[in-house]
Order: sequence, then C-alpha cells, then structure tokens
Amino acid sequence: MSYFNERSAILLLNSSTEQRKISKGCPQGSASGPGFWNLQYNSLLNLEYIKNTKVIAYADDLMILTKRKTQVEVENYANIDIKGCKVGQR
Repeated sequence: MSYFNERSAILLLNSSTEQRKISKGCPQGSASGPGFWNLQYNSLLNLEYIKNTKVIAYADDLMILTKRKTQVEVENYANIDIKGCKVGQR
C-alpha cells in the first residue's frame, strides 16, 4: 500500500548518520522494481537532448552529463534538458 510512500535513504559515513525522506525514484529490491524503473526512466533515455548533453543509464542508476563553459550555463542547460525541452522551445 505504501510502496512509493514514506521512504527514506540513510547515509552512514564514519561516525555520522544522515537520513532523508525520498519522494522520487523507484524502490529497490522488489520483483516489480525493474518494471517501475522502465516506466520512469525510459522516457528520459528517449528524449532529444541539447548538444553537449549525454544520458547514461546502468542497472538502476541514471546520469545526465552536460558540458558548458560556466557553472551557470551547466545549470541552465541541465534544467532545460531535465524538463525535456530544447533551447528556444517554450
């Protein structure tokens, strides 16, 4: 009933522990997890991205790489790509 609700991630680093609520992504370790991953991420893999952006998916991870001259440009173009748009389209 709460497959996608009330999830959290825990990071243990040396003697510190950090816990955060998760509201996106697919839960891992279930029989239906790969099917849900396909539903959520196949659309990202099939988008047309702006030049200098590459999407890499492996197992249950996804990375969107954007190369630009400045950090501000990287952030702007990455945000446009994440929204599934090309520059100039609105």
